[in-house]
Amino acid sequence: MLDAHDVLKGFVDLHIHAGPSLMAREMDAWEMAQQAVQNGLAAIVIKDHHLPSVGATRIIQEHLKGTDLKVFGSIALNSPVGGLNPKAVEVAIGFGAKVVWMPTVSCENHIKKHSGHGVKFPKLRQRLTVPETPIRLTDDAGKLIPEAERVIEVMAEHPEVILATGHGDREEIDAIVKGAFRLGVKKILIDHPYYMVDATLDDMKAWSSLGAYIELTAVVSVPSSQFYSVPAETVAGFIRGLDPDRMVISSDYGQLGNGSPIEGTYTFVELLRVAGIDGKIIRKMLTENPSHLLGL
Repeated sequence: MLDAHDVLKGFVDLHIHAGPSLMAREMDAWEMAQQAVQNGLAAIVIKDHHLPSVGATRIIQEHLKGTDLKVFGSIALNSPVGGLNPKAVEVAIGFGAKVVWMPTVSCENHIKKHSGHGVKFPKLRQRLTVPETPIRLTDDAGKLIPEAERVIEVMAEHPEVILATGHGDREEIDAIVKGAFRLGVKKILIDHPYYMVDATLDDMKAWSSLGAYIELTAVVSVPSSQFYSVPAETVAGFIRGLDPDRMVISSDYGQLGNGSPIEGTYTFVELLRVAGIDGKIIRKMLTENPSHLLGL
């Protein structure tokens, strides 16, 4: 059997959590970059729910000598950056952000799912006292609110940057994908549609048919993970029903005490193999497809 280094050589992880963060993390961004180098990854994207990661990742990239690893930052459009703030998007892209995440922890759907509905999610290291104003991306008629439209318009001006759909419900994600397609966004990533979003396979097929990529995250499908909720066999069923050119595997790991993103992804890959997914398709989802999204 190949070891993790061989299986994950060239892996492009679009979704890693690392410190500094208000949520307890297994390692900081520099330590994560070192681990990625040691295991032969081609690129990583650091995600934080509260502040842009672009400053830290830009410094890391500039000082990461003698390696081929690419380290990218991102921004999540939650309340600490003003929510659906087009200026924050523009500035983050100016600093080199490769992914713009629609609202996650500030999303109405996230707050509902995390409050008494059994959806597991990391807790803050310290209590925040300023109340959250939940963000709903669609109006009563199911149409995108103007603030969301404006963000998508800015994204359309930057075809090299990925628009990730965040933690909205399936109605909101559907509106985002269709709005992004209509406004000319070139790169769309559906965050873990079977976790938090509650999308169906038919939803995923419809979104990928418009050009969106479906993200499969290791963290919710590895039994030893604190956030295990969707068996790998279920994910394998989604893979069989979707276009292999429109899926990516990400770790979504990095939570304190939850183990390494490298080990978690390796375990997820092995579980998919056991479930009967062809190794060539797995490699495409690990390397080729996310590389295309990042323009590598």
